[in-house]
Amino acid sequence: MELLVPAVSDVVFKYTWPVPNYRKIILKKKLIDSPSFDINVNDIRSTWNLSIRFWKNPDVFNADVKHWEYCHVSRTILELKSYTDIISLGYRDLSIADRHLKKNGEVMLMVKIQIIHYESEKHHLSQDMARLLKHSYGADTKLTCGGLNKMEIPVHSNILAARSNVLAEMISPIRELNNRKSSKSDTAEDKISDMRELEEDIIDKGNESSNNHYVYALNLLDLSKEVTEELLRYIYSDHVDNLDIFAQELLSLAERFCLQGLKELCERNLIETITPENVASRLLVADEFGCDALKRASLAYCEKNITMLNKSLAWKMMEQTNPELFNEVCEAGISSSRSSNIDDSELSN
Repeated sequence: MELLVPAVSDVVFKYTWPVPNYRKIILKKKLIDSPSFDINVNDIRSTWNLSIRFWKNPDVFNADVKHWEYCHVSRTILELKSYTDIISLGYRDLSIADRHLKKNGEVMLMVKIQIIHYESEKHHLSQDMARLLKHSYGADTKLTCGGLNKMEIPVHSNILAARSNVLAEMISPIRELNNRKSSKSDTAEDKISDMRELEEDIIDKGNESSNNHYVYALNLLDLSKEVTEELLRYIYSDHVDNLDIFAQELLSLAERFCLQGLKELCERNLIETITPENVASRLLVADEFGCDALKRASLAYCEKNITMLNKSLAWKMMEQTNPELFNEVCEAGISSSRSSNIDDSELSN
C-alpha cells in the first residue's frame, strides 16, 4: 500500500517486532533478524528490518513497568537508488535484561522511522568549494604534512586565512616581498595584505598550470595525510567524510586552529557515539577542550548505565591525572552504587 501525503516527513512509521522464546533462541543463534517490512510513501520505496547482534540493541519493552525504553534518535543519509550492500543504523546504549522479558519469554522491539526528503543541489556552494579543493585550480600555497613522508597538498591561501586566523599566521611567503620585510609582530591582517600584494605580481602564462607557481608555504608536518585531508575538507566545504574515525583528532585541531564550527561538529559526533568502553576517555576529552555538552552527556550516560561500566585504564588515568573530574563522576552516583564496576577504591589499588 502506498501513502500519499503533502510532505514525506509528515509520516512516522512504527514497526513492532515480537521475539518469542528469546532465552532459547540466544542459546542457539548468534544473531536474530526480523521479517522485512516495506515503506512506500509518495513513491519513495524502501525495505527495512530489525536485527539483534547480542551486544547492544534498539528500543526494548520493559515488561516490569510496561513502557518502552528508548535510545537516542539516530539518522543517516540515503540516496534514492538501489544498493548492493545493506545500510544500517546501530544502537549501543541499551542492553536486553531480565526486566525486558515477558512471562512467556518474549521480547518486544519497536522502531519508529521518519523519512525526510532532501533535494541535494548539484551546484551548492559547499560542493563547488569541495571541487575546488579536489582539483586545486588556482592554488597558490604548498601545504606539507605527513611527517617524514612529507606529503604535499595544493591549497588556496585566501580560503585558509579567511577560515582561521591561526592558519593565516602560519602561512609564509616562499619569496620575500619586494618592498616589505616580514616581522614576527605581523598580524593576520598584515599577512593577508601581503598575500594580496604577492598575488598581484603573479602573471599566469598561457595554459600553464597555476599549481606550479606556489607563492606560500604551510607546514603541518605533525599531521597525517588522512587527518589533514579531513581538516581541509571542513575548511573548504563545512563537511567531514570520516567523522566517526577522526572526531577526536579533529576536535583537537579545531581547538588549535580556532575552528568553532568544526569543534561543535566533532562534539556532537562524540556525544552520539558514547559507549561503556569509551565514556571515560570522552570525559577526559571534554574536560581538556572545554566541551560542556559532551561532559554533561557523558556524566548523564554514566548515571544511566552504571551496570554497564567497567574498570579500564582510562578511569585509572582519570583518577591519577584529573582527580577533580574523577570525583565529579563519582558524585554523579557511580561509586555509591552497589552495581558499579568502577568503584573508586578499587581503582586506587
